[in-house]
Amino acid sequence: MNQHRRLGTWLLAKQLVRYIYDFTDALPPAEKYVTVPQLRRAAWSVQNNIAEGNAKLGKRERRRFLDCSLGSLAEIDSMVVTLPELYGLDNRLVETFEQLRPKLTAGIFGMLRRER
Repeated sequence: MNQHRRLGTWLLAKQLVRYIYDFTDALPPAEKYVTVPQLRRAAWSVQNNIAEGNAKLGKRERRRFLDCSLGSLAEIDSMVVTLPELYGLDNRLVETFEQLRPKLTAGIFGMLRRER
């Protein structure tokens, strides 16, 4: 149990959660009830699906959870690149995500490749 805490990919997902909290704190109050909870849920979904998938015994189950992680990461990507354009937010917020996203994506795909 708790073996996910040693996974580099899970640690990157943990960074993503912290990043999303900082990012959503920069959003205007108008996004408080829709965008902020959606982004935060998606970030938690990335991290938690990696952890839950890692705890599963069957390859098919592990792959399913990792696939969900990728879907949530794509959802975050879609929102993070659009919101700064809508509200004129500092592009450095997106740059931070753009440094983290490919590492996290590669880590999840690496875990998926090991499940073949």
